[in-house]
Amino acid sequence: MDSPVWVYLLGLAGMGIYGLRILIQWYMSEKSKKVESPGIYWVLSSLGAVVLYLYGWLRKDFSIIFGESVGYYIYMWNISILGLYKRVPRFVVVLQALFPLVILALIVRDFPSFKETFIHNEYVPLKLLLFGVAGQAVYELRSVYQLIYSYRRKASILPTGHWVMAVIGSVMIIIYGLIRHDWVLAIGQFSIVFSVRNMMLSLACSKRKEEVTKLLMVRPVCFGFNEQTASSNVFQHSSSREDAQKYALEEFDGMVSLLKERDVPVVVVEDTPEPCTPDSIFPNNWFSTHADGTLVLYPMFALNRRLERDPAIIRTIMGAAGTKRILDLSYWEDKGKFLESTGSMVLDRKGRVAYACRSPRTSEMVLDDFCRKMGYNSILFDAVDRGGNPIYHTNVVMSIGEKFAILCEDVVISPLELEVIESNLSDSGRKIVRISYDQMCHFAGNVLEVRNIHGERLLVMSQTAKESLTPGQLETLSGFGKILDVPVPHIEAVGGGSARCMIAEIICC
Repeated sequence: MDSPVWVYLLGLAGMGIYGLRILIQWYMSEKSKKVESPGIYWVLSSLGAVVLYLYGWLRKDFSIIFGESVGYYIYMWNISILGLYKRVPRFVVVLQALFPLVILALIVRDFPSFKETFIHNEYVPLKLLLFGVAGQAVYELRSVYQLIYSYRRKASILPTGHWVMAVIGSVMIIIYGLIRHDWVLAIGQFSIVFSVRNMMLSLACSKRKEEVTKLLMVRPVCFGFNEQTASSNVFQHSSSREDAQKYALEEFDGMVSLLKERDVPVVVVEDTPEPCTPDSIFPNNWFSTHADGTLVLYPMFALNRRLERDPAIIRTIMGAAGTKRILDLSYWEDKGKFLESTGSMVLDRKGRVAYACRSPRTSEMVLDDFCRKMGYNSILFDAVDRGGNPIYHTNVVMSIGEKFAILCEDVVISPLELEVIESNLSDSGRKIVRISYDQMCHFAGNVLEVRNIHGERLLVMSQTAKESLTPGQLETLSGFGKILDVPVPHIEAVGGGSARCMIAEIICC
């Protein structure tokens, strides 16, 4: 079927808009080295769909109309989840939503004529039409898959399966366009090149997903000396609230900048003035995420720390991690038993071992509950300071990386328990870097190994911790990853926690 030149130009414009969207998306993805889902991609998708609706109608091609109908409202959903509709007048959104319904009304108004013109089109045999519809179905079902995948994670994401279906559908549409002598439809699928590239990029990202660590950090609003935790944390020192908040913000923002400069994905959440949570800057104490899709919520010792389990932050974590289930252990608070996540425990995630030192914040009963439900074995021990007080958190005493472990032997009371700890660490193939009591007091044991988007290992510690280490210790640790030392002296002094305490891992499932 021949059509006027202007009809082909209209179709070419629609394909051009689609082409522009993927060019922008591809450029942004190459720049960040991971598949991006930018707002402009969905805005141009919506605009291109409108143009191609009209083109399909003028060409009397049901396969095109069908294809555009599948993805249209999905484009709108993505625009909405990205918050872009907040920037446009309400009537624009209404008109956009009504457009396909107007087309549908025109069809229903004279369905026999539509059936004769579009379905029994003499220029498009039924078998060819069905093949074209099948191609469009495969191509557009990628949008349905994207919607389901993104909806579960409460975020706009372009997953690997989206690109696989895009490639298969594009091939079928090209074949259909060539047989149909619709050069606009065939040429318009040049985006298959970018779909293949996105698929390769997505697969590469999936392979290193377990290696790349997202970090969640909470930007404080009322950071300060927490009287409710001071009794069990001798690292805390009193300071005026105003000064503490001021310096904490400077140090927090500086740490975020250093992490981002080294391409470590960081999710920053703003704390709220009410309720006042002076320790919110240490989010690793109230939750942990796991590769099986579990988000664990923990019982907290201090009443004001329990307020940190904010539903909005939990939703953010679930969206970033792809959470499938929540294991809520906070009911132990009613029984006066506590376990403060990766503060109370240092996890060997591969070996499924949870190391924990007893303290008012670490209950053996809750630890057993966690291990039973998450499939871990526990190694429990006593560790005290020179005053005989239990060390409040295990992640001050030790850290575990992929091929190394940092351990302060001086604080472990029982030689037998120390032997069990060292034996398990050695059997796991890790080199033990031993630190002194004074180094522990400078937070040299408070270290977290992370990987950036390029797969490079980084050992995150405070500047205080690094300066306490000997040249030999630094050389050994540098063999396991680049040391990223961050200056957080005021946070350490007032809050009693260091760099590792400020970052909570988000393990994607």
